Amino acid sequence: MIEATAVTEENEFAVTQTVRDAAGGELRTLVRHSSHYLAGIGGTMALGLISFPIFTRVLPIAEFGAIDLAQRVLLLLTAGSKAGLQNAALRFYDADYSAEGGRGSRRYYSTMFFGVLLTAAPAVLLFLGLLRLTPQDWVGRQLVTLGYLVAALVLLRALSSILCSFLRVEERTRAFNITTVGTKACTIAVVCLLLPLLGKTASTYFTGAVAVEAAAMAWLTMELLRRGVLTPSSFDRRLYASGVAFGLPLVVYECAFAVLGSADRFLVRSFLGADALGFYSVAYGLALTANEFLITPLNLALIPIYMRLWNTTGREATTSFLTAALDYYLMAAAGILAIAAVSARDLVLLLASAKYAGVERLIPLLLAGLLIYTMHVFLVAGLLLHKKTLRMAGVLIVCALLNIGLNCVLLPRIGLMGAAISTMLSYSACILTLGWYSRRLLPLRIDLRSPVRYAVAGCAAWVAASPVNAGYPVVSLFAKAALASSTYLVVLFLVDPKARNLLRKLPGVMGWVK
Repeated sequence: MIEATAVTEENEFAVTQTVRDAAGGELRTLVRHSSHYLAGIGGTMALGLISFPIFTRVLPIAEFGAIDLAQRVLLLLTAGSKAGLQNAALRFYDADYSAEGGRGSRRYYSTMFFGVLLTAAPAVLLFLGLLRLTPQDWVGRQLVTLGYLVAALVLLRALSSILCSFLRVEERTRAFNITTVGTKACTIAVVCLLLPLLGKTASTYFTGAVAVEAAAMAWLTMELLRRGVLTPSSFDRRLYASGVAFGLPLVVYECAFAVLGSADRFLVRSFLGADALGFYSVAYGLALTANEFLITPLNLALIPIYMRLWNTTGREATTSFLTAALDYYLMAAAGILAIAAVSARDLVLLLASAKYAGVERLIPLLLAGLLIYTMHVFLVAGLLLHKKTLRMAGVLIVCALLNIGLNCVLLPRIGLMGAAISTMLSYSACILTLGWYSRRLLPLRIDLRSPVRYAVAGCAAWVAASPVNAGYPVVSLFAKAALASSTYLVVLFLVDPKARNLLRKLPGVMGWVK
């Protein structure tokens, strides 16, 4: 009996150790892949730091707001046109079967590629039909003109999404970075060339984007054709039906997310006018840029890893991995928020010019809301793995309605600050609700003392760096950012044992591989 008990305990210990090793190994993979994607995002953001000051200074405030508004429409239409097949491409990829270069490879790539065309083309035609039937007095001549360019981009981005999904499942982070950074750089260059020729308008901006993204899509498609994996005869109706069945519920989720993150633009324009939308777009754009340091690499690297971990190792390893990853995310988010809060005014003056002075008050609230919402990539894992996508969509729809209601109440009373407050409150409600539902399926065990420590370190960084004023925005920006980040790391090192452990392990984890 004693020997049996000892064997059982030994087996349990072995299983537990295996789970920990698997979670730890995938966590290191997440850090490596995220760092690779972060390098690409760093290049894209560096280009954004070059183009943002150009466009905010060259374009009229109302035209800059029109670009942001059209991009919101583009986001919503693209989400619907893909039918969730970009997510199905991640879910149904089999590395052993699809990488053989034979029938299985052609079946997978052809079905996903031509499947997106089957869903995106009708969506674009429907949008163009509605655009022609809508009276111009309702939306304005400018937005109608932009609508045709937006329609072209919807088709291009639907195809690009599936092509980039192929790069993700193949874990070709280098090719992914070259594609995203190269497209961004070329778009900026082409738009700058077209502005003197076609005029300083939103239409010129989207004309350049269409030209560049069409070329990028053609380049990626030609690579697949050279590999011989794109053949219409290899299109599999069953795989297509399975992909749509898996991804279609996620379309509702994506569309609800688009409404949640975009409704405020339409309401700001309606209540406060085109120039107010331009001011709000600048503040939101700066906050979004800071948030993209975290959300984009996480989105790209996290989902393939925890899906593979769930399929190969099981529930406990997946839970352990996501719990650790979420904790490290909160650690990074608190530091980014502190740095952005003290640097907001200098960022606005440096990147957007003095004509946008005052919008810095909106940035901390907007960034806080975006960072809170970014937690959804961890919290929806249980719902996604258990195919509860309609519940995810329902939560976002309710929170989108909350955002609309709050904006309708607050915008007429306190102006643009009302839109920022509405964003933060609606995103917070969304995360709390998603966390409530997800805990029943895949509970993440976060020590509540850790966020408190991160908040304390963030407040200390804000207090230490706020008084700094070097006179010149660029000098003040770097001085405040350096002081805030160093203060945050020092305080965090003193109060949080996990941070000390992370700093010791970080050099080994961040090794670069293909």
